[in-house]
Amino acid sequence: MLTLFWWKSKKPFKQGWGFVASAIVMFIIFGITLVNLHNPLHRSNHYSRLLPKKQLQQSVGVKFSVKERLKSTSYYQKYVVDIVIIHGKSTQGKLLLLLPKDSLHNHLDIGNCYTTFTQIQSISKALNPDQFDYATYLKKQYITHQIKLHPSQLVQDSTSTLSIFRLADQVRKHITLKLKTYSFSTKQLAVIQALLLGQRQDIDQQTIQSYRDAGAMHILAVSGLHVGILLLLLNTVLRPLERFHQNGKVLKTVLLLIFLWFFAIIAGLSPSVLRAVTMFSFLTIGMQIGSTTSTYNTLILSAFVLLCFHSLLLFSIGFQFSYVAVFSIVYLQPIFSKWYTPPNFLLKKIWETLTVTISAQLGLAPLTIFYFHQFPLLFFVSNLIIIPFLGGILGLGVVVIVLASIGILPEPLVTIFGYGIDFMNESVSWVASKSNFVLTNISFSWRLLILSYTLIIATSLALQKVLFNKGFVLGTVTIIIVLVIAFEKHQAAQQNELVIFHQFGNTVIGRLEHQQLILNAKSPITDNTQNFLFSNYLIKKRAVLKQNDTFQHQYQHKKRTLMVIDSTFIYTQHFQDSDILLLSGSPRIHLERIIDSLNPKQLVADGSNYRNFIDRWEKTCADGDIPFHRTDRDGAFVLK
Repeated sequence: MLTLFWWKSKKPFKQGWGFVASAIVMFIIFGITLVNLHNPLHRSNHYSRLLPKKQLQQSVGVKFSVKERLKSTSYYQKYVVDIVIIHGKSTQGKLLLLLPKDSLHNHLDIGNCYTTFTQIQSISKALNPDQFDYATYLKKQYITHQIKLHPSQLVQDSTSTLSIFRLADQVRKHITLKLKTYSFSTKQLAVIQALLLGQRQDIDQQTIQSYRDAGAMHILAVSGLHVGILLLLLNTVLRPLERFHQNGKVLKTVLLLIFLWFFAIIAGLSPSVLRAVTMFSFLTIGMQIGSTTSTYNTLILSAFVLLCFHSLLLFSIGFQFSYVAVFSIVYLQPIFSKWYTPPNFLLKKIWETLTVTISAQLGLAPLTIFYFHQFPLLFFVSNLIIIPFLGGILGLGVVVIVLASIGILPEPLVTIFGYGIDFMNESVSWVASKSNFVLTNISFSWRLLILSYTLIIATSLALQKVLFNKGFVLGTVTIIIVLVIAFEKHQAAQQNELVIFHQFGNTVIGRLEHQQLILNAKSPITDNTQNFLFSNYLIKKRAVLKQNDTFQHQYQHKKRTLMVIDSTFIYTQHFQDSDILLLSGSPRIHLERIIDSLNPKQLVADGSNYRNFIDRWEKTCADGDIPFHRTDRDGAFVLK
């Protein structure tokens, strides 16, 4: 169909609206088809199809191979595993594996196969409003279940899965063990592993927070920035080939591609590394062709190839950040570079670094605020200090890795490289310490996200004098943004709701009134718990937290009454009928009698109750045809 429209237009690469409309429809259909083809849940041998739902909650024999090591939590090591056999049947599918941290057991190696007998459990969804939903995040990677084991329950199989990922893990493990034999500090080694091996699991939370507050978090993840800098360095080193060899340009391109993929293997072939190397492989080819149009086409082609292999990558934050940053640099940096012509080489390099940084951050700013609700105003300072320095760190780092791997790394080079890592960390910490320049808790909706990019594109077109009536267009977009902000503020001011939050071992009731969340909790709530439970909720609702120390047993919300039933509850005739009963603290009560007396329309059991009590109450309510809400499964109870 597309060929037919192209032939009918008889204008090479100047297709009519019929071609454009058909292309859009065909690509949408192609995308939907790919998503369904890639979804392992649709395959007949997926583990979820071989086991009935009842058996998914029972112990079964499982054989799996380790696919990927994830960042650990305070209590668990986390892995993604591929199921090989379940219940004696060959199968496929991915699971999340949780192993309690144990100093007596080492990390599992990628590709190793293990057998165990365990329960396959569903991954719990987020139980409080606007919390990060880890279950949804994993579902986009086709992971819907998990297994929790102690390392002693694993029996290692004599076989292992042979793959390039296992090879990459073995190479990375060898390099890490060699680096540990030298005098790098623990912090230095963790940052080296992040910068060059794509492993951030060992970086402490304080260092991560410093890089995030300084607007330099992208430096700790092997991504397009690192691959781009290494490509630039190697391109400079290999440039003489173009002069001294007849096919020097082709030879240089081949060597660049070999180096990029060798670096990808060293960095562990993680999704971010594969994404960056694929993108820059296409970009390298485009650079040799030498036109700006070719650069845009190769970027789009690289994204298309990646999405053909993993369609849901489109919803990955890393994928979005990588391509938005590169497109912003390619598109915006030439515009900014024309504003000033530096008189000497040093100023030229500083100006180039500054314009690249501003271009990338300007393109990423809406996405950063949308996802993380904060924006560092001093991002250009940290990037201006680090990015020029990062080229030397990465170049020297590759040399350090190679020499350490073969055991001939000289100690003076270890000292110099260690000082370089320390300087980078201290620079970031200094910028991050200027907390007044970090905007936090920014409420930013999808409407503002779209309008922000509309404004950026319109402004860039106006600066290039491509946009007609630019004053009218820019003014219109700006007015719409102001109106949307005013509308969302008005909406937030009108919100009035009562929320029974889920917290294990505690009863927490929140009342949102006039953009204030008034908290009533039975037990004190720590700052960390407050941040976990309420931070995203407060940002979305544009509200502030206000604690009320007095816990009440009866609440009025609009025309509905909420009564808390706990171990101190004593029923008297003075109690009126209640619309909602909240069962708290596993009270030993005769529920049928209380229901008959108070005639509730809804019962709620929160996280302060024992599970067997909740199960019994749920059955009682089902027998009496009364709605029952349990926060440990259904999430927080919200009364509008």
